[in-house]
Order: sequence, then C-alpha cells, then structure tokens
Amino acid sequence: MEMYFFLKVFSSYLRNAPTFAYKITYKIIYSLLFHVLKMRQKVVLTNLRWAFPNKDKDWYKKTMKLCYKFYTKEFLDFLSFPRNYKHSKIIFLNLEVLLSALDKKNGVILIGSHFGSFDKLFYAMNEKNIDLTGVAYKQNNKGADLFFKEIREKFIKNQLYKGGNSRLLSESLSQNNVLILLSDQDAKNRGTIVKFFNIDSSTHSGAAILSKRNKCPLIYVSITKINGSYEVKFDEINTSNSVEEIVQSYTSKIEKTIIRAPEQYFWFHKRWKSVRKY
Repeated sequence: MEMYFFLKVFSSYLRNAPTFAYKITYKIIYSLLFHVLKMRQKVVLTNLRWAFPNKDKDWYKKTMKLCYKFYTKEFLDFLSFPRNYKHSKIIFLNLEVLLSALDKKNGVILIGSHFGSFDKLFYAMNEKNIDLTGVAYKQNNKGADLFFKEIREKFIKNQLYKGGNSRLLSESLSQNNVLILLSDQDAKNRGTIVKFFNIDSSTHSGAAILSKRNKCPLIYVSITKINGSYEVKFDEINTSNSVEEIVQSYTSKIEKTIIRAPEQYFWFHKRWKSVRKY
C-alpha cells in the first residue's frame, strides 16, 4: 500500500500548495513525462498518424505536446480534488436532453469517451443531484486503485469494475441512475467492428446491448475545454437500429468530438491493437 500513502501525501500537498507552487509542480511533472520519460510517446504518435494521416510532422508534435500538457493538468486537478473542481466553469448546453430521458424512469446509459475533463463532468452532474453509476477498469496497483476509487466515490454514487457482475448494471438502471460507460477503447475479440477514423476498430458494444435489453435511453455526452470554461453537450442516440448501427453511431460521435479538439483526447491507449500492430 506504499502507493496509496504516497498519493495521499501528494494529494494533500496539491490541495494546500500556493498557486505558484502548484504551477511549478505541473511544469516539473509535464517535463518529466514528456521530455525525460517520454511516456508512451510512440503510441501517441502512432495513433495520431493513423487517425490524421494527412497532417505534417509539426502538427503531430504540437498536438502531442498539448495532449501531455492537458492530461498532466487534469491528473493533478484530480489528485488535488476538490481544489480545482469547485471553481471550474462547466456550462451545460442542453441538460434538458438528459433530464427528459431520466423522466422516463428507466435509467439512462451515458456513453462517453476518454476525451476532455470527464471526471469534472461527473462531479458537475453530481452537483445537480444526478445519481451516477460508473464502470471503471481495476488498476493493477491496489493502492492506486483504492485512492482513485475514494476520490470518485465523492461524486459517483456507485462504482463498478469492468468485467464484474452484469446484473449490477441492470439494477443501477432500475434505480433510475445514470450509468456511465466510456466506450472508446479496444475491445479485443469481444468487440463489434465499426469504423473509427476510417479504420476497422474493435469497439465495446455493451452500451448498445444493455440499452436494447433494458429499453432505456442511450445518450452520448462530450465535455470540451474552450478557453477557461468547459462545454457539455448531450445527444440522444437512436436505439431502434441494430447493435452494430448503434455502436457505429456513438463511435462516429466520439470521432467528431475528437476532430474538433484532438489535443484533448487520451491518445495513450493502444486503440487499434486488435487490428494493427504497434
């Protein structure tokens, strides 16, 4: 549990550090990740080249640097919770889409991706008294997993692990919760093959299957940082189509969101490892 105690101490420092010290810490960690360790740079660069094949070398390098800067800041903000969450300016452009879906009392499946400040989005939704159930990957390090779980439990009512009891997902919907599924990672041999950046991509279809099985609304959400604020938009997805068509629909929405601000996408995942060699 050494990692747990390290993160607790570091979190306490970040919450209480003067603004200038916080900014210096950010610069140090960014430089360490990007310039020294060069963490997953080959994966990020490969993903960018596959997704945007017509860009030049300078664009790839600039976008990659901005991506590291964005997620270094997001990670520190998360560790220092609630320091930089309480004062974040989050603008819901059409919250009525989600509220109208919740009025049906069947629960709502909220499809998102590893784009933008998704944890700040969930915090802001909780502040509006919307009950959330999240599904996350279990961290390999038990201490880190416990620490992250403790923070998210402050704004996500129920936290479940991917690959756990699927009955709990339906129970959450029966309680009219919003079930959060981030469906943009490689799904290996269990996925549905759809186009993502014009590449055949193994994609998680659980959201589409659950939606049809439980007859509940399926809504895509995005949060994009624009200058000093965050804009949130909801789009309801037609669930009368086939599972494959539904998966393609929300995958296309994720792609369009990324195209508008590619530096805010988490390119560190090996998104296409089922279909291409890294």
